[in-house]
Amino acid sequence: MFTITMNGKTMVGNNEDYWNPNSRIWFEKGKKNEYGAFYVGFNNFWPQGGMNEAGLVFDGFAEDYKAIADTTGKKPLTMNFLKEIMQRCATVGEVKNYLSQYNLSGLETSMFFFVDKSGKYLVAEGDSLIVGNKEKYIVSNFYPSQIKNECDVPLSYYQKGRKYIENAQDISVAFCSSVMDTMHQERDWGAGTMYTTVYDLKEGLIYLYFFRDYAHVVKFNLKEELTKENHSLIIPALFPGNKKGQDFLNNYNAVSNELDLLMNEDVINDSLRYELVTNTLFTSDIRLIRTFSDKVSEIGRSWMGKGNYKAAIGVYMIKAKLSPDSWNVYEDLAEAYMSNNQNDLALTNYEMAIKLNPNNEAIEKQIEKLMKLKK
Repeated sequence: MFTITMNGKTMVGNNEDYWNPNSRIWFEKGKKNEYGAFYVGFNNFWPQGGMNEAGLVFDGFAEDYKAIADTTGKKPLTMNFLKEIMQRCATVGEVKNYLSQYNLSGLETSMFFFVDKSGKYLVAEGDSLIVGNKEKYIVSNFYPSQIKNECDVPLSYYQKGRKYIENAQDISVAFCSSVMDTMHQERDWGAGTMYTTVYDLKEGLIYLYFFRDYAHVVKFNLKEELTKENHSLIIPALFPGNKKGQDFLNNYNAVSNELDLLMNEDVINDSLRYELVTNTLFTSDIRLIRTFSDKVSEIGRSWMGKGNYKAAIGVYMIKAKLSPDSWNVYEDLAEAYMSNNQNDLALTNYEMAIKLNPNNEAIEKQIEKLMKLKK
């Protein structure tokens, strides 16, 4: 994410790097004494980024774990803190005042970046609220408070972007989108930059790009959009000509739909239908399927909760194929087999789990218990 300020004008750009192509853009009118705002994100409508009508922009970053110490005497952060900031704040100074009241321990693996239309910016880490006003600044998936020299940041796309903007002579939309193009991410199986936003903070304009295509853009005027009722748009639907993006969207949703079938008792309890579903599922790139690991686990836990242990076993077997080196997978399988009175298979899977996680006392106790039952 970058910000550049020249001649009294600030432009901000951000690439959203992820693997879910079901992205959304939505607009929320302000209530009395509140700012209206637009947000971008995915189909759970959790704001990943956005801009309010005062010209305040934000986005977030996934980060490595960093323990938070500055929590004593501070209020717990609410789930809606981002929307509260966007509804109440116009400047990064106001954002800093807001955040300084709260326990930010929830930011142990994340960071937020705010920019206002004056060009000032705020890096919000769990223990640090850093205000800056450099004319050209880029931030990415690292903690600025931990970096002594920006040249040492081991992210190639960050370094490419940093060098690219050093000699910036203008802040046209074309230049800003080219910065984002320089920094975009792309995996050979489809994941990477799902959408890109470029913001003109002074004019309240949003330039939206989809799936690494910087030749086609959809422009929004925030003021005009906020004259309408609250509304949302499906980002891929705005770019029907982006074949790569549409193909990845279709492939992603096909995998999701196949997994949904595993929640159907008629399918999961029919060995032939289960086999057909799993065979169809694994025609997709396994790297894409792995992005649904949490969903597979949730389905397995759901069947465990319903007492259908055979169904849970079928689901966890898919998880084992996706993550054969994960001890948790074999522990889940073992628990399901044990609940289904298949102790030999439970023991086999607990032994697989302990090989991958040798110091797990809970698994050792389960193995001892099953060994005694065999005698």
